[in-house]
Amino acid sequence: MKILRESSENEMILEFLKAESTSERFSQQMKKIMEKLGFDENVVFSANLQSEIENMQRKKLLGEFRGYGLGKDLFENFPTKFTEWSLCSFSSSDLEQIRYIDYSYWNELSAGTGKPLIAAETIRSGMRIYDLSNDGFCHAAEYIKNGGAFSKLFFLTSDYENFVIVEGHFRMTAYALVPECFNEIEVIVGKCDRDELNLWM
Repeated sequence: MKILRESSENEMILEFLKAESTSERFSQQMKKIMEKLGFDENVVFSANLQSEIENMQRKKLLGEFRGYGLGKDLFENFPTKFTEWSLCSFSSSDLEQIRYIDYSYWNELSAGTGKPLIAAETIRSGMRIYDLSNDGFCHAAEYIKNGGAFSKLFFLTSDYENFVIVEGHFRMTAYALVPECFNEIEVIVGKCDRDELNLWM
C-alpha cells in the first residue's frame, strides 16, 4: 500500500456517490432521492470539490441515501474521530489485510473470515449463499481482466496495516477473483480511532 496524496471527507463522499450511481442495487434509489432534494445530477457527475455549497449538498444526499452523518443504516456507529484522509494505491500483496464489514452475507461468503480472498474461493467452488447467484461477481472479474476499471473504493483503518471496506464490497470481491489484476488500485482511506472502528465494523 502506498499513500499517493492527501484526500478529504468531501472527496470520499463524492467518490462514494459516484460508485453508487452505477450500482444496479442502489442507482435508482439515489436518483429518486436527488429528485426529492431538488439536486441536479451535476453535483455528482460534474462535481466541484472546491464548492462549499456542492459539498454540503453531497453530504446531505449521502445522509438521505445511506444514513451518513445521521448514524443510520450503513453508517450506524460510524467513526467520527478521523485523523486523516488519504488517496492510496493498493496491490495484490495487500489483499490479505482487507476485510469486509460484519454483515451476514459477507460473513457467509467468506466462511466467517471476512476475507475477500476466501470469498473468491467460495465463489469458485460454486457455493451459493442464501441461494443468490454468483454470476455478477464472475462477470465483473471478466470485465476487470479485459481492462475494465471501477470507481475508487473506500476503506477505513486505524493503523494502515488492516483495512475494512466501507464502499466497494462487490468490486473488492471481483478483484479477489482475479488478484493478479489488483495492482495500483486507488482507494480513499480514512484513518480513525481504533475503538470507534471496532464498534462500527
